[in-house]
Amino acid sequence: MTRNTMGSPTGTAALRRAIAMTRNEKVSRTVARMVAKDIADRRLGPGSALESENDMAKRFGVGRASVREGLRLLEAQGLVTVRQGLGGGPIVSEPSGSEFGDTLSMYLQANGIQFREVAEAALEMEGLAAAMLADRIAAGEDVDLTPLAAHDLRPDMSNEEVTETATGFHSALRNLTGNYVLDLTGSALAHLYTDRMLGAHPEEWNEKERESFTEPHRQIHDAIAAGNAELARTLTRAHMREVIDRISRQNPRILDERVEWL
Repeated sequence: MTRNTMGSPTGTAALRRAIAMTRNEKVSRTVARMVAKDIADRRLGPGSALESENDMAKRFGVGRASVREGLRLLEAQGLVTVRQGLGGGPIVSEPSGSEFGDTLSMYLQANGIQFREVAEAALEMEGLAAAMLADRIAAGEDVDLTPLAAHDLRPDMSNEEVTETATGFHSALRNLTGNYVLDLTGSALAHLYTDRMLGAHPEEWNEKERESFTEPHRQIHDAIAAGNAELARTLTRAHMREVIDRISRQNPRILDERVEWL
């Protein structure tokens, strides 16, 4: 267990000095950085309770308003959840690709980025994930590819199940790379990409569209299992390109639309 020294007199004094030295930064932002660092240093998992606002204010030597604003900053990023009511208070959350994607969409909107760039970035990221996973297999690592095979489409699936299974395959692909940065970034892009693509797609998935997921996913799985990184990347990019082109034919203006903050 990692020992928490932040509440000791020495640790508290150091925190207050650090906050006092950041005169060019809002106190609330400094508090947010300190809390985030504390969570990482103590390796606190999702659901772990944090100090109360009062205790944080005393430890940091700042007002409760600054602590509250700092916690709101962390909550907006998905790192902390502040529960209300009796027995409430801040607890550690688990940031997801969806939350990261929401934040990313704000930056993209501010810069007038078109959806075309999101789709292209997602295409490249998925190809990279497939290649990295195949490289792990080629290097002799014992990687269980069952999560990929578990996302096979069946003819009797509902439209909702088709969507969940198709996106689940790519989610498992990113996760199995073992690279958190790629998984998080790729999931953020996939969140923007999938949300917009599904919004432009008719409610029903026809038989041809269902088949367009089944065979490519099987081929990608087999290339990864064989440790063929280049083939895995090529197949994944081609699969993504086919999906993008199909949606574009259904909605010719979609790629030229600007990203909006989710």
